Amino acid sequence: MNRLSPLLAALALAPVTLQASDIGWPDGTLFTAPFGPGGTWNLYKVVSTPMTWTEAQSAAERSVDPLGKTGKPGHLVCISGAAENMFVYQKVEGRWIWAGLTDSEKRGGKEAGSDRNGGWHWVTGEPYTFQLWRSSEPNEYHATGEDGVAVGHAGRWLDMSIGADGQMETKNPSMIEWETRSPGPVPGALKIEPVLPKKWAVDLSAWKGESIGEGAWTVMSTLDLDASSIWTVVQGLQEAMPAETTAYHIAWMNYRVEPPSKKTAGGWMEIPNNPRFPMQMGPCAALHVAKVKLDKPETWSVNVHCDDYVAIRFPGHKWKSASGLGGIDPLDAETIYQECGTGDGNVIGVIDLPAGESTVEVLLGSSQYDAMIQMLTAPGEHAMDGSTDQWRKPGHTAKGTVAWPGVSSKGWSVIRKNLPAGGKLMEKLMDGMALPESAPTVTAEGVEKINYIDSGAPSDIKFPNPVELPGDEPGGQDQFVVMAQAELVIPRDGTYQIGINSDNRCALRIADQKWKRTMRDQTYHVKIEGDTMHSEEPETMGMAGQFVGEIELKKGSYTIEAFYVNVKGPTVLSVFGALAGFPPRLLAKDGGRIEPDVSGLPLVKPVIVPAPER
Repeated sequence: MNRLSPLLAALALAPVTLQASDIGWPDGTLFTAPFGPGGTWNLYKVVSTPMTWTEAQSAAERSVDPLGKTGKPGHLVCISGAAENMFVYQKVEGRWIWAGLTDSEKRGGKEAGSDRNGGWHWVTGEPYTFQLWRSSEPNEYHATGEDGVAVGHAGRWLDMSIGADGQMETKNPSMIEWETRSPGPVPGALKIEPVLPKKWAVDLSAWKGESIGEGAWTVMSTLDLDASSIWTVVQGLQEAMPAETTAYHIAWMNYRVEPPSKKTAGGWMEIPNNPRFPMQMGPCAALHVAKVKLDKPETWSVNVHCDDYVAIRFPGHKWKSASGLGGIDPLDAETIYQECGTGDGNVIGVIDLPAGESTVEVLLGSSQYDAMIQMLTAPGEHAMDGSTDQWRKPGHTAKGTVAWPGVSSKGWSVIRKNLPAGGKLMEKLMDGMALPESAPTVTAEGVEKINYIDSGAPSDIKFPNPVELPGDEPGGQDQFVVMAQAELVIPRDGTYQIGINSDNRCALRIADQKWKRTMRDQTYHVKIEGDTMHSEEPETMGMAGQFVGEIELKKGSYTIEAFYVNVKGPTVLSVFGALAGFPPRLLAKDGGRIEPDVSGLPLVKPVIVPAPER
């Protein structure tokens, strides 16, 4: 790899009776929600008028509690967790929404650059314990500086110019928060409600009526409802369920509603099929209910990818933790949910389940376009997609063995090239491929696996324990290229799904082997050219530039190459793969092997009364 490889050459929250707008509430709307210390209730106000960050914070500081509960001034909303983050995203209409987070030295912060962890300061001085940055953020994109933080698509954050201290005047709507810290809801404001009702209008766990289909999941769905929020979805479904005379049964929580040819960003594994029950392109919802049966008490992790809204509950059992884009309902610890509409919403929950039978409920709501859901489970506690390769669909029974791809005992050969002093800034893949041989270079041989970060500016980590990039220096670095090559080992003939995860422009090649198709594409712009997949558009929705291709491979060894160009901002890079139908693991040294399969969360198949022929 001392010269360009063939890969390079190949690329020349309110009561449900109230109605909101599509997303966001009218200017001046007051809410109360339990996001204060110890679950106390604070007061919030929607501010639709676009202002700079500096103007918005100054206006908030001049705004005394309008309900007269504290006499305290307000401040831009400070976000302590996933539920509060989703609340802000849903209640304020705007592409970006100012929050009270800054790295301005004049306001208590310290210049962070592209460091997600250091320098950031909430205007109240409260602990900075929660973060949800876009994949390539923060990045100090504008030369004059970006000292304010905004909540954007899917509830993810970015740094932007604050309109002061020589920075650009970027104007956004915002939300004001007052630290009322009331033991209960603040009178005079709209209080948020639990996401799911205490009881559904129809008890699907005891359904004895007519049914269509087979499988452990009993489903009811409805079309053409108000899908402006997860609460309106629940209300519409509750109203529609009593009139339904037939339920549906499905084997797997793994489907999508979209044209078959459309690329999908969602799901850690493939989501291949359309449901038989009524769902459509546009506003709709479905409730899925099943029973779990365990021989002994166990801890399980539940991993759900969705488009757009999802809520999961095991009635009578509280969640221990939640991660991803979603969180635990602050008013109902039995429910985790995700309501920030995106092509790949994701929430992972950990729960202790008792021996015997338990019920599980899964709500899916679609606000527009397509609907999608994938539910996977794994024994033990997990907080990210790549933290285990034991994710399986609930009800999956282990059968036989799984062939895992890996790389040879030589490991990976990695080259990092930095932009030469005075060189033209890179913007695209081809710019990186055109770096001269004289560019500052660092090499590494025998690398165990490709799971890299920039230690001073890590991006969206999908696999645990990433290591520093070759030649990593203190702080965040931009404008460099990574080229990695290894001998891919396939232990058995089969269909494999190989992918790459990065925050920027990347490509993947298996020499002289033709990709069948793109199986997953978070960039929405992947192109296949013979033995190479590549994408220039990694962050359409603020997610990492992850894509996965499907390929038929015989038992043996193949040359695999990965290519990555960092343009600006945080960095992550991983290369992974799996036998089709299984979750991936990193393509690791001595990793091509055959291992026993494992089972998913065991489900009980209900007694089904077939619907009469019509």
